[in-house]
Amino acid sequence: MGKKKVAPKTVETTEKIAEELVEEQVDSVTDTTSETSEAAVESAQTEELNETVESADAPQKPDTEKTGADLKTTYNEEKEKEVEKITQRFEDKNRIDTKKKRRNWWIKTTLMLVLIGVSIYVMFTITSYLSDDGGRSFQAMIKQASLPFFFVFIGAVLVYMFIESMKYSYLLKISTGKFHLRSSMKTMYLGKYYDGITPLGTGGQPFQIYYLHKKDVPAGVATAVPLVKYITHTTVLCLTATAAFIYAGVTHMLGDIKIGDWGEPVILAVASVSMLLNLAIPGIMLFISLFPRMGKKLLLKIIKLLNKLHIVKRPYSVSKKYLREADEYRHALKLFFKKWPQQIPLLLLNFVGALINYSLPFFALLAIAGPSVVTQNPFLPFHILCLTFISYFSASLIPTPGNSGANEAMSTIVFSSLAAEFHPVLGWVLLLWRFGTYYIYIVTGIGLNIFDIIRGAVRQRRARKKEQQ
Repeated sequence: MGKKKVAPKTVETTEKIAEELVEEQVDSVTDTTSETSEAAVESAQTEELNETVESADAPQKPDTEKTGADLKTTYNEEKEKEVEKITQRFEDKNRIDTKKKRRNWWIKTTLMLVLIGVSIYVMFTITSYLSDDGGRSFQAMIKQASLPFFFVFIGAVLVYMFIESMKYSYLLKISTGKFHLRSSMKTMYLGKYYDGITPLGTGGQPFQIYYLHKKDVPAGVATAVPLVKYITHTTVLCLTATAAFIYAGVTHMLGDIKIGDWGEPVILAVASVSMLLNLAIPGIMLFISLFPRMGKKLLLKIIKLLNKLHIVKRPYSVSKKYLREADEYRHALKLFFKKWPQQIPLLLLNFVGALINYSLPFFALLAIAGPSVVTQNPFLPFHILCLTFISYFSASLIPTPGNSGANEAMSTIVFSSLAAEFHPVLGWVLLLWRFGTYYIYIVTGIGLNIFDIIRGAVRQRRARKKEQQ
């Protein structure tokens, strides 16, 4: 897509750099604190955090006096040096190629593939348990599959990828004046791949920021684009999911699930809690942006409570980190929401993208079972859309890479509420769906990493031969 390769050669490197790109924006606790008493350290740290909160109301140039160009320029200047430093560290680490690093990458890649294999096995095992005659064999599935609707499924996947890319492209258009469509597509792919190999999908944004900056996008814009996309995407997704949960609860859509304790109330409760936690992140960021002083005090109280519950072990470091990230979100939101009507197309893109993405199991069902399934139940597309929302949020808090394993298991359980005639093909439907939304990014990313490793080894061998000559 681009002329330069930006993907790191190893998963180990990506994990370390992802952490550093986040930790780079926070101040670590200095070693000199060990020379003072614990009471003095706590007092100094509390005073510093309070000063950070108070600075939110420090006299500054009113936003009303700033034009959009002024705000953009100021933000870019603040981020340029920081992102340049991070970029340099990223590239320095990426040049390091050791046998230990390559060995660790192969181990982690193998474990990732094993996890995917186990996930598929669990999915088909549950499917066989649901169906009286067992899951349909591969040969029987191929005979019944509809080739035209298989291409419809592929088309829907490509349309979703295009809409995801257009989100970044539109944000770049309103901030830089250019669409950067090719860079947006690569940015979308990087986010999907690194979210897929990190627990809870947290690894994509740092690499998106790095890639956009390498494509000569101003540092402030490169930082803000993934953040604003995340906020709008999560907000639209959770609000749409809320409507799906309400409809599912009113119609008792999950009433036929009879697998252990996984009844309708339990699944809806788990999905609802997960959805609220996902929505809380952009909600807190918006609150801090609108009310910086109150928001930061609230954030400190939450961290203090979590520390008393022994969930957060280092409250000072965590507080510094999230206070700094809160400022980051605040600047990003100011940069893009200065003219809020421009965000309406982005919200529409997120809504359409969510509908297509969460309708993909229906297109997979058409490809596996044929179009006759629709004639049996005209409300089936909407039914499957709601079930997909429920299955996604039910598994989203499981800390596996890309929710792998949990997503397959929960999707099989949730979709077991479909009519019994669908159960023999359910495993194949969910396999095709997960391939189009998750496995394709992981397999492609692993392939690119293997290609980079081989190319690096060939180049080193050629370099050694030249030195010997």
